[in-house]
Amino acid sequence: FPTRRSSDLSALEEAVGRQVGPIAGRLIVGEPKLWAAIFLWISGRSRRDARSFQYSALSNLGLISAVVLGLIVLEGGIGGLLARLAPWPWLSPVLIIISVYAAVWIIGIYASLRAFPHIVTEQGLLLRYGVLGEAWVPWREVDQVVKETLVSPGGMDGLSSKGEIATLAVGGRTTVTIRRRSPGKVKGFLRETAGINQIRIAVDDPDAFLAAITAAAPHGAD
Repeated sequence: FPTRRSSDLSALEEAVGRQVGPIAGRLIVGEPKLWAAIFLWISGRSRRDARSFQYSALSNLGLISAVVLGLIVLEGGIGGLLARLAPWPWLSPVLIIISVYAAVWIIGIYASLRAFPHIVTEQGLLLRYGVLGEAWVPWREVDQVVKETLVSPGGMDGLSSKGEIATLAVGGRTTVTIRRRSPGKVKGFLRETAGINQIRIAVDDPDAFLAAITAAAPHGAD
């Protein structure tokens, strides 16, 4: 991948995957990705890069995360109190630790939508949906980039694929379509989908995104 952080994490994921299997490898490397997302989101570093383009403005994941986080805290607290009535003194701290760990994952997934934007580089396009979806398209594979607003399958957010089309939707829609010259892969959190010829993504400012592509691509983009 074009960025050093993405390259390092990708190499680590592949190395771990060879030892424990691809799904286990992605789970293991997924945790440091979440901590990195939380750090970048809090520090605001991802927003300082002129090559990066956000896509989370219309996301409802914040509300969903807040509700789920509240339930985790509530259930963890109640579970911890009830566990004190049990004859096992270790049960209460274990339940609290599990609740805190689950909360970190929820916060990390929410933060990743803001910390991991799309990136236009000299080598190609890094397209993302937080830690849950990612596609790398080198310039030699970019056939056409079009600004068009489309409704995602079922009006759902996140990564989905159908046939040769992959969708990284926010707010139930996408705003830019990238057509590849030959089929490629899109990575989800736990698995990859191959044979993708078209990637539909959400971008908060599609005009600026297309302008950056025109400026960065070796011969521009149609």
